[in-house]
Amino acid sequence: MSGHWYTEDGEPMHFVKKAKGGGTRPTTIRDARKLNLFPSVTTILSTIAKPGLESWKIRTALGDAFDNRPFRDEDVRTYIGRIMDKATQRGEAIMDFGTNIHNAIELALKGGGWEGSVMHPEGYEYELAEFVNPVAELFADNKWKPVGLETVLVGDGYAGTADCTYIAENEYGIIDFKTTGDATKSEKDLVRPEYPAQIAMYHVAEHGGIDDKAAGYNIFISRDANIGSVKVVRYDAERLRKEFEFGMRCVHNWQHLNNYVPRRSENG
Repeated sequence: MSGHWYTEDGEPMHFVKKAKGGGTRPTTIRDARKLNLFPSVTTILSTIAKPGLESWKIRTALGDAFDNRPFRDEDVRTYIGRIMDKATQRGEAIMDFGTNIHNAIELALKGGGWEGSVMHPEGYEYELAEFVNPVAELFADNKWKPVGLETVLVGDGYAGTADCTYIAENEYGIIDFKTTGDATKSEKDLVRPEYPAQIAMYHVAEHGGIDDKAAGYNIFISRDANIGSVKVVRYDAERLRKEFEFGMRCVHNWQHLNNYVPRRSENG
């Protein structure tokens, strides 16, 4: 099993050196056991069933199959591989698009230069300002002050990188950015079970607990439709406490399934 891994001190270890020859390869759980690495929150929460996502994948694959019929004399195995390659390429393009927007938002919140354009997976070019400006306005309107951006946090059996830790007048916590097909959809359609759990786990890793002033946000940013639209979903302290309990049950479940529990040192 590969995934994202971190040392106890928060150093990313997503890749390790190859035993023979140069270069690196993705870190596996076997490497993690040797190096006492901590799995990322996203790796742990990947064990949660995601029926909505799976349904989207199936519909997309069927659409690809309809648009790309088998070649003459192409066998089934080759055809399936070709369709799956298309799905992989699309997924990578969507991830790259989201990463570019995340990076631009981070630079904007730091006050650095971020202007430019970004290429949509479907081949359209957009100005980054269409995605960044609405988020920057949210920070100004809500008086959210970024304290840390892309901060690596290590908790009890897990680790990860938080998009933004913030403080405001009467609250503080974690803000996580999500690019999505259409941010104007309902909260029910946008929020997956792992989203608030991830924020709660980051909050505890950063602050040691969840007091009454704790809060967390997902900011959804439209990727495909209604470009420039954003939706804010807030999680209060009571919700975060429940989500943290759920997240830790996922941690213990992951540890049981993989027969591996990373250990913090006495000074960790």
